[in-house]
Amino acid sequence: MSILDNQLKNNSLSNAYIIEGEDLAYNLEYAKDFAKKVFASYGFTGNIDINPDLEIIDKDIIDIGTIRSLIKDMVIRPINNKIKIYIIQNAQNLRQEASNAMLKSLEELKSYSLIIFTVDNRGKIIPTIRSRCQLISLNTVNTNLNVDMDRLSEIFAKVYDGDLSTFYKERDFLLNFKEDKASFMEALIKILSDIVDNKYLDKLGNSTYAYNIENLSKLDLTKIEKLLAKFEQIYGSFKNNVNFELSVDNIFLNIYREGRHS
Repeated sequence: MSILDNQLKNNSLSNAYIIEGEDLAYNLEYAKDFAKKVFASYGFTGNIDINPDLEIIDKDIIDIGTIRSLIKDMVIRPINNKIKIYIIQNAQNLRQEASNAMLKSLEELKSYSLIIFTVDNRGKIIPTIRSRCQLISLNTVNTNLNVDMDRLSEIFAKVYDGDLSTFYKERDFLLNFKEDKASFMEALIKILSDIVDNKYLDKLGNSTYAYNIENLSKLDLTKIEKLLAKFEQIYGSFKNNVNFELSVDNIFLNIYREGRHS
């Protein structure tokens, strides 16, 4: 935890963090350990599980009601009068309306509030939230997607620029992912995530396809969020055996349309 330890040492904590890792249980333990260190830095020690100034949200569906309750609690000063920490476990479960409410609260955070999101893939959190958080990656996500990211991101970039012929030329390559839909969709989400990292966080994407990510930097947050919502809708529809070929067509026609509206 060297980055966080250094921030604690230098009193330079952010107000919001994203902890990314594919081991969901470990993400929570990591977040709780971080919270414990933060409390200790203010002189508050003891059992983290009964600390009244720590709230953990861990639900299969995080709806608007849950976030509204959290926001109401955030205006109440901490019992210790120094710091209050909220952990939103599995933030990929935030509903769209809940994400929007959470974004507004991030823009108006009290100085005593610290929010920690845990997630299996940063790309599943809307970009406007990600851009307001510091990312702590546990380096266990998307390390081996078995996808040619250079080729996929080049298709993405060319289609967005209006070259729909590239999609039809490369359609067979895309349809080869029919038996590995998860890797295909995770790779598309990762491209959007890398665009945000490059454009808003000054972190260039993977060097093997950095040029394509640079070419996609013209996407603004609104377009990225629309594409992310579409990708996740299609990703979820695979559970209902939706036709993969039609889904691929849908994905790239949406990319093309967003490019035409720029």
